[in-house]
Amino acid sequence: MPEARVQILRCGRCGTLDAGPRLLCPKCHAAAMEPREVDGAGKLLSWTIIRRAPARLRALQPYAVCVVDLDAGVRVTGRLQSIEGSFTPGARVRCVARESDVAIFTAEG
Repeated sequence: MPEARVQILRCGRCGTLDAGPRLLCPKCHAAAMEPREVDGAGKLLSWTIIRRAPARLRALQPYAVCVVDLDAGVRVTGRLQSIEGSFTPGARVRCVARESDVAIFTAEG
């Protein structure tokens, strides 16, 4: 499966990367946040399975929300492609798709 890129923000003034959304840089407070795409590979930090989703996401349930430390140096929230299988903290994952600006991750390998 091909790797997808993850959309984040980068400060045009100091270069700080941030998952967003935000208007001001969290480091230098400049109103210079610009969208960027970065490589979607990283480490799985944490996840949880949503079994009772809000109305607009009910068709997806159950689904897993995850937190990933990207190799690019920014922490993002996304979804796991499948809740099947065993995941462990620190496992290598990669982004394989984006749905409505949400990164979808799967295990590497």
